[in-house]
Amino acid sequence: MAENLLHHPIRSAEEISNLIPQKKPFVFVDTLFEYTELTGVTGFTVPKDSLMLDKGKLSESGLIEHMAQSMSLHRGYQGSLSGNTKPKTGFIGVIKTVEILGQPMVGESITTYVEILHEIMNVTSVSARTENDRGEVIALSEMKTVTVD
Repeated sequence: MAENLLHHPIRSAEEISNLIPQKKPFVFVDTLFEYTELTGVTGFTVPKDSLMLDKGKLSESGLIEHMAQSMSLHRGYQGSLSGNTKPKTGFIGVIKTVEILGQPMVGESITTYVEILHEIMNVTSVSARTENDRGEVIALSEMKTVTVD
């Protein structure tokens, strides 16, 4: 297992904002817990004013966006280690699989584990597993993200 290169979790909204291209109110990550070259662990506490709520819960679309932004946060931190001062823009190219098993309620924290499976030029295949604050898996996905300059 690779060593976590993050000395302490990044929780500052300002620091997170500097690592991802998304801006409020469309931010669905608020913590970077761990970082290795091929993996990352992120977190998000569902705010009451989220744009993607469905009856007091984060919508399925919101969970998918959270998983994609988890990858974006991983990439942004990787870029910052290389001296980049601005995160690269990216988007979901293909969702190969997605399984939503539960939706977190407003105020609930979720944790997502991302792993880079393959990378060719600016296309990255990534898997993500999201757990609620009780450690129950609530979402799984495999997607390809595309990074542009």
